[in-house]
Amino acid sequence: MERYGAITAVTFGSTALGLPMSVRLARSARPLPAGNDRDAFDTSVELDRPTITAEVRLRDTAAAEALCLGQADILTILAAPTRSGQAGRTLSLNSAVLTGMEILYEQGAPAAAMLTFVAEAADGDADPFTAQESPQ
Repeated sequence: MERYGAITAVTFGSTALGLPMSVRLARSARPLPAGNDRDAFDTSVELDRPTITAEVRLRDTAAAEALCLGQADILTILAAPTRSGQAGRTLSLNSAVLTGMEILYEQGAPAAAMLTFVAEAADGDADPFTAQESPQ
């Protein structure tokens, strides 16, 4: 199992999202339980369409402030391995839509931005998330 120790770069289209602190990717689907009125418990569970979300926390608040809600582009994350000789990892959301931006100013701490993205599938079938090894 490969381990990745650092986020080396995050870009949203041609915009570099500088000084990334963390990235959280989540794939989820809302459950759609089913059963009939005589059943005490659900007898089957189907899943709604999956959603892929990404949260990017960064120190470069100027880059975050330049983005617009609803903006769509490719979100790319480059992760470095923890050991030399291993390949890095490139993670991409091929059609990410910026749905949220928060900037936190704390007393005595550098400002930080939290960007929230939701990925969409261009044709409804293709997975917008890709991950592959990348040379470091």
